[in-house]
Amino acid sequence: MSAPEKVLSAPPPAAPLRHGVMLVVALLFLLLVAIVLPHGDSGDSFREAARLHPAYLTVLLGAWAFIALESLAGLFLAADAWPARLKRLLLITLLPPIRMTTATSTPPGWLWLPGAGWRPTGPKTTERLEQKLALPMLFLTLLVLPVLGAELGAGEALDKRPTWALAVHLTTCLIWIGFVAEFVWMISATPQKLGYCLRHWINLVIILLPLLAFLRVLAVFRFARFFRAGKLLRAYRLRTLNSRLLRLALLFNLFERIQQRNPEKYCTSLEKKIAELEAELTGMKEKLEAFRVKKAD
Repeated sequence: MSAPEKVLSAPPPAAPLRHGVMLVVALLFLLLVAIVLPHGDSGDSFREAARLHPAYLTVLLGAWAFIALESLAGLFLAADAWPARLKRLLLITLLPPIRMTTATSTPPGWLWLPGAGWRPTGPKTTERLEQKLALPMLFLTLLVLPVLGAELGAGEALDKRPTWALAVHLTTCLIWIGFVAEFVWMISATPQKLGYCLRHWINLVIILLPLLAFLRVLAVFRFARFFRAGKLLRAYRLRTLNSRLLRLALLFNLFERIQQRNPEKYCTSLEKKIAELEAELTGMKEKLEAFRVKKAD
């Protein structure tokens, strides 16, 4: 049992309608942000038109205000200390997509999952969530291939074909939204948040690069054009695809299942691993004995 499960004696009230609505509003906010971000070489005219549309800012601020006001009201429904409630309010107000998993009315240690309600955070929930997200995220990551094919194959021709450029841009928006949503759910589920960020730093790069490009904070550097052209994003997307394929294989023990089709080779492989572990254990025992002797002297 994880630490949060020991502290919390009962799950928070379900309120599926309320939290389901907030999940949709948080995803809407994420979509509105995604469509104006530069995700590559295409969609500049659409992004600019969307950003300058009179209704865009109204809807964006409306979604943000809805999340902020609901979080403010949730302060009075929480049972834990006020500093913790205010901390959650600040976090959700600054990062509205966090509302997909976290509410000011619910103490730390709980995660909202669509269709499952509130679940205690910890290794069990993290593992279960990773398994459920593995295939959908692999599908989203595979969309990188047609996007790269269009960007590299068509090149500047995309600017002359607005429909193609829009399709590529919307596809990259979908990929980005998927990465953000997965990251929010996974970082909310695991107690070791820094460790998760370090292990999945490529995902963070995919999320942050369009934001940095939009803010143009790198405009003073010489490689700003390289950054804006999407070359960095292409490289990291391909690397992410390779990483996800490997993680999926490990997650579902695909390598081991393939080996088990040949019993003799599988047994030989296990015997080799056992021998390596035994040799490593013997070496560690020898080091420990040598250290004890040295310490005794």
